[in-house]
Amino acid sequence: MSAQANHTLVVGIGASAGGLEAVSELIRHLDTRIPACFVVLQHLSPNHKSMMPEILSRETDLPVIGLQRATKPRQGTIYVVPANSNAIFKDGRIELTPAVPEVSPKPSINKFFTTLAKEMHDLAIGVVLSGTGSDGTAGLRAIQAEGGVAIVQKPDTAKYPGMPQSAIDAGCADMVLSPKDIAKHMPSIVTMHTDSNESIAENQMKQIVAMLSDSMSMDFSGYKSGTMQRRIRRRVVSSGAGRVGDYIKLLSERPDEISALASEILISVTAFFRDKDAFESFNQALLQHLQEHPEKNDLRVWVAGCATGEEAYSVAMLIAEATAGHDSPLQVQVFATDLDEEALQLARRGVYSIGALAEVPNYMIDKYFKQTSQHLEVSKKIRDMVVFARHNLVTDPPFMRVDFVTCRNVLIYFEPKLQRKVLQRFHFALAPHGMLFLGRSESITQAEELFYVVNRRDRLYGKSEQAAASVINAKVSRKAPEQTVEDIPTKDNFALLHQLLLDIRSAMVVCRRDGSVIRSMGDVARFFNEKKIGASEPSDIGAGVTNAIIKPFKDELISLMNQLDWNGSRVFGTVQVIKGEYWQLLLMPVREKSDLHLAVVILPAFLPSAKAQAEALLSSDNDHDSVLRDELNATREQLQTMLEEMATSNEEMQSLNEETQASNEELQATNEELEAANEELQATNEELISLNQELNVKTAELVALNDEYEHVYDALEFPLLVLDAQGKLLRFNAQAQRLLNLRGHSIGRDFATLKLPNYLRNDSTALFEKVFTEADTQSVMVRDGENVIQVTVTPGLNNAGDVYAVLVTLIDVSDITRAQEQLRQSQQQLSQIMSNTTIILAMKDLSGTYSYVNPRFIEAFQRDEEAVLAQTDFDVFAHDFASSVWEHDLRAVRTRQPQICEHSYSDSEGNTRIYRMVHQALTDDKGKAYALINEAEDITQRKKAEQQLQIAARVYEQAGEAIVVMDENALIQTVNSAFEKLTGRDEEQAKDTCFWSLLRLGRESEGPNNLRNTLDAEGFWQGEVTIGRGNNDTLSVWLTVNRIQAADSEKSAFVAVFADISNLKESQRKAEYLATHDSLTGLPNRTLFHDRLEHAIEIGKRNQSEVGLLFIDLDNFKTLNDTLGHDAGDDLLIQAAERLKTVARETDTVARLGGDEFTVVIADSTMAAAERIARQTLDVMSQPFIIGRRKHFMSASIGIAFFPTDGLDTTTLVKAADTAMYRAKENGRNRYEVYKEELQSQLMRHASMENALREALQKEQLYLEFQPKFSVKNPDEIIGAEALLRWKDPKLGQVSPADFIAVAEQSNLIVDVDFYVATALIRQLARWQKDGVDYPVMALNVSPKSFQHESYVDLILRLLDQYQVKSLMIQLELTERTLVSQRNSELGNIERLRNAGIQLSIDDFGTGYSSMSYLKRLPLAELKIDKSFVDGLGLENNDEAISRAILAMAKALDIRTVAEGVETKQQLQWLQQEGCDYAQGYYLARPLSTEDFIIRLQQGRKNEH
Repeated sequence: MSAQANHTLVVGIGASAGGLEAVSELIRHLDTRIPACFVVLQHLSPNHKSMMPEILSRETDLPVIGLQRATKPRQGTIYVVPANSNAIFKDGRIELTPAVPEVSPKPSINKFFTTLAKEMHDLAIGVVLSGTGSDGTAGLRAIQAEGGVAIVQKPDTAKYPGMPQSAIDAGCADMVLSPKDIAKHMPSIVTMHTDSNESIAENQMKQIVAMLSDSMSMDFSGYKSGTMQRRIRRRVVSSGAGRVGDYIKLLSERPDEISALASEILISVTAFFRDKDAFESFNQALLQHLQEHPEKNDLRVWVAGCATGEEAYSVAMLIAEATAGHDSPLQVQVFATDLDEEALQLARRGVYSIGALAEVPNYMIDKYFKQTSQHLEVSKKIRDMVVFARHNLVTDPPFMRVDFVTCRNVLIYFEPKLQRKVLQRFHFALAPHGMLFLGRSESITQAEELFYVVNRRDRLYGKSEQAAASVINAKVSRKAPEQTVEDIPTKDNFALLHQLLLDIRSAMVVCRRDGSVIRSMGDVARFFNEKKIGASEPSDIGAGVTNAIIKPFKDELISLMNQLDWNGSRVFGTVQVIKGEYWQLLLMPVREKSDLHLAVVILPAFLPSAKAQAEALLSSDNDHDSVLRDELNATREQLQTMLEEMATSNEEMQSLNEETQASNEELQATNEELEAANEELQATNEELISLNQELNVKTAELVALNDEYEHVYDALEFPLLVLDAQGKLLRFNAQAQRLLNLRGHSIGRDFATLKLPNYLRNDSTALFEKVFTEADTQSVMVRDGENVIQVTVTPGLNNAGDVYAVLVTLIDVSDITRAQEQLRQSQQQLSQIMSNTTIILAMKDLSGTYSYVNPRFIEAFQRDEEAVLAQTDFDVFAHDFASSVWEHDLRAVRTRQPQICEHSYSDSEGNTRIYRMVHQALTDDKGKAYALINEAEDITQRKKAEQQLQIAARVYEQAGEAIVVMDENALIQTVNSAFEKLTGRDEEQAKDTCFWSLLRLGRESEGPNNLRNTLDAEGFWQGEVTIGRGNNDTLSVWLTVNRIQAADSEKSAFVAVFADISNLKESQRKAEYLATHDSLTGLPNRTLFHDRLEHAIEIGKRNQSEVGLLFIDLDNFKTLNDTLGHDAGDDLLIQAAERLKTVARETDTVARLGGDEFTVVIADSTMAAAERIARQTLDVMSQPFIIGRRKHFMSASIGIAFFPTDGLDTTTLVKAADTAMYRAKENGRNRYEVYKEELQSQLMRHASMENALREALQKEQLYLEFQPKFSVKNPDEIIGAEALLRWKDPKLGQVSPADFIAVAEQSNLIVDVDFYVATALIRQLARWQKDGVDYPVMALNVSPKSFQHESYVDLILRLLDQYQVKSLMIQLELTERTLVSQRNSELGNIERLRNAGIQLSIDDFGTGYSSMSYLKRLPLAELKIDKSFVDGLGLENNDEAISRAILAMAKALDIRTVAEGVETKQQLQWLQQEGCDYAQGYYLARPLSTEDFIIRLQQGRKNEH
């Protein structure tokens, strides 16, 4: 389906997972009247159910639908693509495709936008909102390329600006707006596409084209009108001008808007390797061209309409790949041209976003691009191949001798005439064997004679070397046969030919090969549609000949055109009868100037061909002279025509001669100018001779000066070189000649070619470049073995400040360098020692001013180095600390001896640190002190450790855990008092005893040797052990043993700590039991049950045996629990558990899952064994239970499933057994059922119908029908009706009430159904009441569950009051089970209905819990005799007896009777005889729709009258 045929516009909206806020804001502000649909694609996790439809539906009144299958879009609807699928737009439908399991966002925005652009073309609209990554960029580029609208959220309004910014960087954004502004502009954007009546007037269009031409020098007059209209309207919307007239005024006021409009019309959109298949064909053609022309040393390619350069660089990369293996270098030149200067600027930069390179293979990215922050830049190699230039395809001259021309998606915007003109230029530009590469939507139709087809699908064409011969059949696969081509008459003969055709009432049309008409002559109106082919006079026409010719010739014309295409010579059609005359169609190729066209001639059928006519004339001797005369006259006329043409040619030659004379005069004037210039050159030459003489004098002086300089150079003791600006050697001194081995022939040689030492060759190049760049002296130190050479390069500058020469000096500074290195190493060693020592070190002068502090000092005292240096202790520290330090400094100066003292220091956090400080005085050779040295050590931790050691000794003795210290052989050295309490051994008894001998580790693998190995390997062991006590008893303890290795000794020791854990073990055992067993019955709980079932299945898999599972549920347990209380229920569950233990084998597992559900796992089971246990279970459960000294009876329902038949894992097996148990309950309880596959199918159908019923209630798909009640005495009289609920599901079709009412009752939906029926009925009664319909009493059925709700009666009363319906017109039909119940809620509802005047009726009387008491005490109006009794009336005595009893009882109680299901006349007669009041059934009337019921009611009223 084309975009034109699909009238529903589709707007794609893309965002990532963080774009929900932006999507919601856009949807919230959308106008609900927009004639378009919206497709939302948001990146979400495919592992979780999406709530997007529900979330978005809260923001808008538009319907929001989650896509599940292929959907034809509807106007005014929002579709949400699920996260586990991708969406495409194909054939006018939104289709879902499976998402490939790859690390990429899903659903793909690019994929949907691309298919949307391909399908909708310029009607496509794409929106990219907040998100990370670059998804959507390629899709927007595809939309732009097709002329659609690409909209992007403003990055500063996006929570995650990655996706919008990527699209903006790639130049893919037509509009950049906030989500709210996007919604605001959306009506205008959509209207621009949908309102075909809104066109731009021709004069306005011409005015805009003229303004573009004047301001931008761009002529758009040849562009297609539709394209121009859409582009201008888009700018009208974007600029907010409103109307075209206002926009023209805006163009005259704002030059920047003219530029924006020009860019809009140019559509500067392209992409790398756009259409991969087409580029693959182009690559094959390129390779074939290079292979067929190996002699070529250059390759020229013209990329016309290059836009931002992606296509040009794509072509360049393919050329680079194709020429990579060539032996000889190939000069490649790619000319990339476009009118858009801004696009060309972007192309020249060659910088693109990562998203723009999505279609470029990774190996090409690595090879031809380099990363720059968030972008990729084209390599220099590729950029050097491409030349970008502004060029007009129509007015500027084309490039010459190009091998390939690529012009993709440019011609589609041109009118046919302009297309032909451009194609002619391309033909002229191409070299022989050159090729043309067009876009998918373009062709060479307007110039077929100029090219032949190489690959029609991928639009590759070759230059035709015989262009004129290919107009009829330009195909590569076969050559067209030689054609008999007629010349079109000259212009002077058009009138004659036209008159001749009029005389014979014929017509001729000359057209191009594509059918577009050039001229028409003769009686055209007779055979062609004048509206399509123009006036009868010869004229230039633009309509197609196949559309204009009358119907009898239309199909034949197409066939003859194909035949002419194949044969190449003229062809005749069959004879056609037109208004009683016979006519024949003739097609022949004709030539006009250098072009070949097609002539369509309609001739009378009786005229023979020219050849046959000549033969007929010559066959008659009598007419021979007449023939000769006719030929002579024709020859005269032809000669006259040739004379006239020759005269015309002479006039043209005369004009050309005049032009030649004018050119000759211009050349004569140019010659005179050259002679004057020659005289000026002669005078200049004389002046140069004079200057040469002066130069000779200066040269002699310069030679003398040069000799002096050479003596100076040679006297220097280091090498010296002089180079010119090109790096050639000008001179060198004697020292350079000796050390560098230079000779006279080295003068003039390039510096790089001189045989110089490696150090000079390697390091000098960069130095030279820096000198030429900065024009300043540069120096570097280099090594030549053990020697160090200082290379200095000094520039020589001219008056302009440019470098014209450089002076290179090489000075050996090895001795100086070695001395400096030794000094540096000494200083470095000293600095490292002072900086890395752990000692706090400081130096002061004799006044106490700090001159040096090491990093440890700064760290310890938390002072900056700048804050300490040049300060005294009193400036830096507190007074007490400073005075203590200064006092000992002075003592060291006086005594000349080191002073050691401990100082207390309080840091900035208030912590006290203790420093042991050594104070020394440095003295000179004379013993005079000149400096002070302070060395300090932080001994705070040592002091604390001493205190802790004393505390630890007390803790060790008083600890509650036993502590044992052993030597390396595990002999006890010391123990604490807790050891004696736990083991009964004092320290005397324990000393020198092996500690391992006291332990009992259980398993042999956990013995002392293993414990010792662990200690040796890891140095640590802990675990639970038993330890022997003095009275031969053992004690469970938790033991921790650590190995202790002394720092100054290889010997190790062990410390063991243990504590009594007997009470802890007992608590742990109880906790483990409670975690896996039911606290009430002592049976395994759900966790242990699953573990044992899984274990049984594993054994079954290994032994290939079956595992049986019984799922047991106690019947009516809830009733007992509710009536007798939970204590009685718990007592019954305990007794039931004990009984189940008696029937199970010892190898079986009996478990309680919760409530009244039990299971039995039967390992290595058979069907017989499982059924035997099930029967025994039913027997024991049917025995009376003694609860509170009373007997209570209980039964059970059992489901049986087997592994592997019914399930291969625990979940499946439990589900199967549970399903079978529910089937047992449905079949009457107190029984067992074996799982069958169809049980699961029934449950699935039940669940499916339940879900469909819920949806039907929400969407109000249920409706009412009405079955009338008739008077038995007068069967035509309608006295009432019963409202019946019906359901027609879109998928399930018409669903029987017996099916869906049963599902509703089982799933508790029956309450919702009853509420729905009550609401629908009362609303219908209100409508009848408003329309004046006189309706009878209407009855509706109520389930027991609904009647228990007080809210149901509230609903009835509220609806009656709301719609002003009389309560006497409503009747509720209740079942006997509802009335038998004695619950307060039901009794209260009955009383409220009685007070409201609403009548009650008993439905299906006699089939339930019939009780005479409620007939006596309840306000009943009717008894309805069940259909099961009515069926036997007149046939079965029992049914008649029961029916008579019901009628007699009702009559005695003054209650009306209604017979249900009356289907025969015999039944009706019996009821009349026995005195029944009313009847209903198919014999009287089937359930009727609302309309049919009104008709039947009105008919009944007429019959009564």
